[in-house]
Amino acid sequence: MKKLLLTIIPFALGVTVLGASSSVEKAHKEVREVMADAMAESDLPSVVAVAINLKGHRIEYAYGGVNWGKSDPVKTSSIFRIHSMTKIVTSIAAMQLVEQGKIQLDQDLSELLPEMAKIPIMKEDGKLVEPKSAITLRHLLTHTAGFGYPNRTYKMSEKFVPSEWKYEDFPRQFESGTQFLYGTNTDWAGKLVEKVSGMTLDRYFKKKIFKPLGIKSTYFNVPKKEQKRIVSMGDRGVDGKAELKEIDGDEVSPSRYPKEKVKNFSGGGGLFSTPSDFTKILRCMLDYGVCKGGKILKKETVELMMQNHIGDISLNPKGWHYDPGSCCNFNGIMDKESKWGLATMIDNTPESYGRKSGTLVWGGYRNTYFYIDYKSGIAASIYSQHLPFNHPATISLFEKFSEVFYKNFK
Repeated sequence: MKKLLLTIIPFALGVTVLGASSSVEKAHKEVREVMADAMAESDLPSVVAVAINLKGHRIEYAYGGVNWGKSDPVKTSSIFRIHSMTKIVTSIAAMQLVEQGKIQLDQDLSELLPEMAKIPIMKEDGKLVEPKSAITLRHLLTHTAGFGYPNRTYKMSEKFVPSEWKYEDFPRQFESGTQFLYGTNTDWAGKLVEKVSGMTLDRYFKKKIFKPLGIKSTYFNVPKKEQKRIVSMGDRGVDGKAELKEIDGDEVSPSRYPKEKVKNFSGGGGLFSTPSDFTKILRCMLDYGVCKGGKILKKETVELMMQNHIGDISLNPKGWHYDPGSCCNFNGIMDKESKWGLATMIDNTPESYGRKSGTLVWGGYRNTYFYIDYKSGIAASIYSQHLPFNHPATISLFEKFSEVFYKNFK
């Protein structure tokens, strides 16, 4: 299939750059050579990558098809499930409400979200205990409220009986503010945005974030007429090492083309988006909240979001539980120097190609990733659609693509 793709669907490369034409030509040529060599060795049927900087330089790379092995080429306007890249959008929404004084970062959320506050903590022995500390927005945005993803970021107690559980989320794993556990915390932040704003998360995003940014193809529910733009999904088996095969869906995304409209909007992972749209979000955040449509956040708010908000709590993933066939293996993404801000991980380990310490980093379940390097004035993202998460097939491509951009436009 790789030879067929190389023959019928050669990669497409678009470059939009403001600056010296020699730099443009050099970057264009180098990206074309580097990525063509990389894709010749890759089993990925399609990928899109975009890099930008504050000087107006931009490179877009696309390879393969929307449908595996067919001639309809993938583009920056193609639609990908971005899963946990939704979290930065929800965090922006929550921080807008903080700016307006409608909610405070350290406010006890028991009255606003009583259904969340009453969820008990489950100890390792299966015993349930009532929490002693309140949950705050800061806890939700930093994943320190105790909510995880069962069997993906922690192993569920054998004594947990789903049929007897009466709460709206799985048991919390610890007291708020004491540990880090990646999970449904941002979904609760989304519910908070709905409660405080009086809007559904879908409507809030469209009105307060997408409209000012000129975003028109990012959805919780992709319109039927646009579903042909949704990119195929793939899977590598229960151990993540099998041959990559196309799938129609799984327990997270039951079908490539959604059959029913979503009514419960997930602030933690519900969005479909395009590389073009998501780059507008990255560009706005890189410019401290400024966009062509005005401002979506104040500069001081973005600066606050960039700071470490977990103190001495460790993000060292050594020994953490994950499902090797799906998620969430954080080895190589997090390390003992990593911290968490109010939307993303803070990567304090520089990359050899030039990415600086303090870069904001995160990604999505099906191998989509982004970073915002404020010190270099660069933001980039990559989009593929396969499991398991944190697979070298996509990670290595992102590093090669980034290396070219930093070399030419840092």
